[in-house]
Amino acid sequence: MWLSILKRGDMRRESQVKVFRPKSLSGLLRLYGKNPESLIFSGGTRIIPLLTKGKNRRINFPEKVIYLGNIGEMFRISRSQRFLDMGACLPISRILSIGRHIIPRVVYEALHSIGNPSIRNLATIGGNICSPTPFNDSLSALNVVDARLELRSQSGTRWIPAGQFIKFNPGEVLTRIRIPLEEWDYQVFRKAGGNQSPTTISFAGTARFAKGILESFHFSIGGVNVKVFRNRDLEAQFEGSKLPVSVREIEAMLSGLDENLGSASTLPNARYRKETALRLFRWFIDNVNQKSIEIL
Repeated sequence: MWLSILKRGDMRRESQVKVFRPKSLSGLLRLYGKNPESLIFSGGTRIIPLLTKGKNRRINFPEKVIYLGNIGEMFRISRSQRFLDMGACLPISRILSIGRHIIPRVVYEALHSIGNPSIRNLATIGGNICSPTPFNDSLSALNVVDARLELRSQSGTRWIPAGQFIKFNPGEVLTRIRIPLEEWDYQVFRKAGGNQSPTTISFAGTARFAKGILESFHFSIGGVNVKVFRNRDLEAQFEGSKLPVSVREIEAMLSGLDENLGSASTLPNARYRKETALRLFRWFIDNVNQKSIEIL
């Protein structure tokens, strides 16, 4: 079909946008493979602001748009004993309706922090993952629980860790998100800077305790580099520590994190981003210690 968009301020000129509406995932991949310059469109909560130009708030769509709203496979949710699978076009509000007792708490809190209820009714999980940093709040939480992303094209399918997602290969589409369903003794998501702030920092952390030992310890920070920061070597330094974690170990971890963030922060306001990330990390460790004392 053709979508005609009348340009405000110029009633004599009209631009036409060709909108494709595939009804299956295979149809989408064939279509996108033939039209790689097309804009992939679903909820539009990030795309519309980027395309809106000028005083009259005119939306400048490209010549070709592929609308995903008719592809049933990308709106499905399934749950097994080990995983929760979600289609990339699921609205945030639909995912939240599953409940915090099924979705890992850290992921639930990250999704709930996105926009307001009206935005969450439109915004999709896939769109948030793919949006430019620092607005992809879900990615730090998905990274910390070792979620994986399914990327599909006509040439095949590949699964990648959420934290390693940087860009698509030609013709690829994010189709599914797989979240491991693990038990954690402590999970938290925090965001500093608020929605739409150019200096937003998101922090996600999880911890598991066993007989007074920090058995598992994950943390992920969004908004400090191109996508999301996580260092498994730093995590491993804490795993196996006696609880509560000593001041000496905490200071050593903060020093290592400071060094790593210093080389990773390439965005504007890098110093502020790093200092905020360090404060959030220290707050997380203090809460892990407090939670471990309560459990013990």
